[in-house]
Amino acid sequence: MNKKELTLLNIGDDLDSLMNLDPRGYGVCRILYDGARRFTGEPLCVNGAKGLVNNIKKGEKVFILTGFVLLPWNEAETDGIISSAIFARFLINAFGAKPVMIVPEQCTKAIISMSRVLDFEVTTDIDNIPDGAVCIVEYTKSKDEEENQADEILSHGLPCAIISNEAPGRNKNGYYHNAVGVNTTDYEAKYDVLFKKCQKLGIYNLSIGDLGNEIGMAAIEEHIRKYIPYAEEGGCKAGTGFGILSDTAADNIITATCSDWGCSALMAATAFLLGDTSLFHSIEDQASAMDAAAGAGMLDMYGKARPYIDGIGKNINLPLIAMMKSIIEYPSTVEDKTAEWFSRTIDKGFFE
Repeated sequence: MNKKELTLLNIGDDLDSLMNLDPRGYGVCRILYDGARRFTGEPLCVNGAKGLVNNIKKGEKVFILTGFVLLPWNEAETDGIISSAIFARFLINAFGAKPVMIVPEQCTKAIISMSRVLDFEVTTDIDNIPDGAVCIVEYTKSKDEEENQADEILSHGLPCAIISNEAPGRNKNGYYHNAVGVNTTDYEAKYDVLFKKCQKLGIYNLSIGDLGNEIGMAAIEEHIRKYIPYAEEGGCKAGTGFGILSDTAADNIITATCSDWGCSALMAATAFLLGDTSLFHSIEDQASAMDAAAGAGMLDMYGKARPYIDGIGKNINLPLIAMMKSIIEYPSTVEDKTAEWFSRTIDKGFFE
């Protein structure tokens, strides 16, 4: 191991720790992280960042699947959609990519609202995405139409990556569920099939989730079934037989206290890897995006249109973003003073 590798490992561990802070105190994020870390074999955000750096190309499409619709309000939640909009802009600035946000219809108004404060254009023309613009595609909620729409989207050209972020995933019996096992099948976009088609085509895929009912989380199926409530077979209230766990197993996963925090850590780690920490967004952008999403009617987990993410307000979200930014900025300021410590620490062999 060399100095660069050791720094990346520890920056990744710092970011992973931040995205898994547990202000609720019930431990689900720690459970998920234990299984996910063994799955990736390295910090989750670093594993994801390496995937982005190695696969995303200038001028190529990146599919972003997001948007979890909440009952009984039939409206999308803030978690997932906020960080996905910021992530879309990040992909433009960092790679010159063409982000395609694939969402339920309820999310379109929030993306448009956030685009105004995050300063990017939006389009619905997937064939002609201007530089600096984000394409919005509304995905069907009909099982009868999901296959055809997936094929139609792919007919316009394959993406270089597909990222799901707090995107609902159906279980082995084809049912979608909220966090406490209630059947939400009729309300969710059916983009599981698109994710799987891309995966089979060998397209880089990454899933971000915070419970197990999101696309991709079956990558750690045994762990989630054993330790996460409602994920055991027969655990869902809908009586569908297989619990809330999604049946899609992504090749790469990030788990966090809320999916937005996982996506933010991914962006921070990627900015660090690219050597340009200015790519990571500011607390002002975070606050503006939260306000815009809430103003467009997106709900927190309690059904309130307020600038919260999974019931957590700006008093935690903004310092978290500030800390992530500081974590990736700090190493370059102490390189000269820590050189000898790095070499001596590495020689001791602990990190081998």
